[in-house]
Amino acid sequence: MKRVRNIKNILISSFENEINLNKLSIYSEAHNREIYLYVKEVKDYVLCIAFASLNSYISMNRCIDSYFSSKGIKYNIINIFIVGDLSNVRDAYFQSELYEEAIFIDQKSGEIECFNVHSVGFLNILRNVIEKPYSRFMSKGKSNHLTMFIILISIIVYFIMGNINGDIVSIRDEVLLWAGGKMDPYIQSGEYMRIFISPFLHKNFLQLLVGIITLFFTGSIVEKNTSKIKYLILIILGIFFGNFSSYLLNFSKVFGVGLYVINYTLIGALFVLAFKYKSKVNKLFFVFIFLFIVLNLLNSIFLSNNIDNIGSLASFIFGLIFMRGIDLIKK
Repeated sequence: MKRVRNIKNILISSFENEINLNKLSIYSEAHNREIYLYVKEVKDYVLCIAFASLNSYISMNRCIDSYFSSKGIKYNIINIFIVGDLSNVRDAYFQSELYEEAIFIDQKSGEIECFNVHSVGFLNILRNVIEKPYSRFMSKGKSNHLTMFIILISIIVYFIMGNINGDIVSIRDEVLLWAGGKMDPYIQSGEYMRIFISPFLHKNFLQLLVGIITLFFTGSIVEKNTSKIKYLILIILGIFFGNFSSYLLNFSKVFGVGLYVINYTLIGALFVLAFKYKSKVNKLFFVFIFLFIVLNLLNSIFLSNNIDNIGSLASFIFGLIFMRGIDLIKK
């Protein structure tokens, strides 16, 4: 039922703020309550948009007819039904007494089925309003400039470290520690900036390659589906939450470097987005996300001892909570 309310709220918001329909209240004795509909004067009649249910639309339409007929006003009703399954709508419609224009909307996919609808202009507007939030996932219209900037910084820093190290393939531990690698005793002594510097340092070229590939795919999608400010806040707090949680829960003398705290934050956020738009997301997408996680875990377990798995888990949880929190605030 949650998705039903979401679609209805999206439509109501559009009716009131974009299409500029007027909200009209009519008291119904049959329902013993107020009936709300949205109206607009169109030439010589009034267009009425009513959210209806299959159980009560007939009596509701009779109440609307009585109201406008008593005032001598010509009108046209379009009933909007938000249903759980469109497959049964066709048979139910033709066996009913519904003679007015009817638009049925699938609560899960946003798919529209219409009957006897003459207001083509309104129908097109309705399609645009509904399809907009469902087609947003992986939108090509937004940029991923912040993601590319983080990747560029990581590459530049790696080659600077390689030049200082004298070897571009693998960076010595003492060079990474000098540059700001995360080591908890140093943080305890007051070097807090290591929490934020360490994600941009990498032990070897393979760790860098895995990190930037993961960041490119996950970060690009998340950035395109949220505002730049929220994306920056997500990354900054993800770094802090991941590394600081590791410092508190897993005090270690082994330093950690790499984009893993950023990537796991983004993977957590991406899970929320994927489920939010799951009707528009291919199931293989979830397989790819799973493979990304496995790839990063293999990198942390077998290829590098400078990745903190506690920090990774904490970042992943923060990414989930942050994106879910944004959705709840919007609602």
